[in-house]
Amino acid sequence: MSDPILKGGGFLARAREFRRRYQGPEGLFWIRRINHPVGAMLALPLVRTRVTPNAVTIAGLVVHLMGALLVAVVAPPASPLAILAIVVVWQLAFSLDCSDGQLARARGQASAFGAWFDQLVDVVSHAAVYTSLSLYLVRAFDPDAAMAVLLACTAVTLSLLQTFSTWQRAELVSRERPIGERPSPRLLAIYSARHLLDYGWFLFAVSILLLWPLGLLAFLVFSGLLQGLYVAAQIVLSRRTGGPSGTRSTA
Repeated sequence: MSDPILKGGGFLARAREFRRRYQGPEGLFWIRRINHPVGAMLALPLVRTRVTPNAVTIAGLVVHLMGALLVAVVAPPASPLAILAIVVVWQLAFSLDCSDGQLARARGQASAFGAWFDQLVDVVSHAAVYTSLSLYLVRAFDPDAAMAVLLACTAVTLSLLQTFSTWQRAELVSRERPIGERPSPRLLAIYSARHLLDYGWFLFAVSILLLWPLGLLAFLVFSGLLQGLYVAAQIVLSRRTGGPSGTRSTA
């Protein structure tokens, strides 16, 4: 590959240009400023290697699971050192999840199977994150068996809502109005609120809140309500515009 991005100039400048070309659909606030740039820095050195985008996807899953394992075993409230480790691990995991798509587009290897595999890994990694957080809260509050089961079921539900709303987020705007038409105030409000559902921000926030279990529980309840409202908005817009369309990961 003779792309000038791959040779000459500073690494950071080349990574910025690489991200500009290959990051895919525009992301939310946190992912656009943290995870996409880091993802580009991870993907750029791999372009001329034999590492496949699917291998990067698997690496992201492994790192996600490492972070989940840390959360599952750390004693609440977590120490600042443990929180720092979890922040780094989970942000790296999500950045790898962003870099696989950039690598695939840079090589011209984007495929339907790659998009499906990326979504499958998203389901597993999101479930691992929420399950580890529920285990952490169980140890923090020592609820009875019924409450522990309820918390676990809630964790699974939230992981599915998180995954679904991530896949469908771009559809909200494209279904509501033609390109170039001014959006309605209602849609603008929904579109602005989407930044609160940024998965990179979510991972950062829950990592920090391991220091305060009650705050973590409140944040998860708030996040779950917001996810539910966003999915409801998606359903309403789908009914108004004639049904759902195909989806794929936008990372």
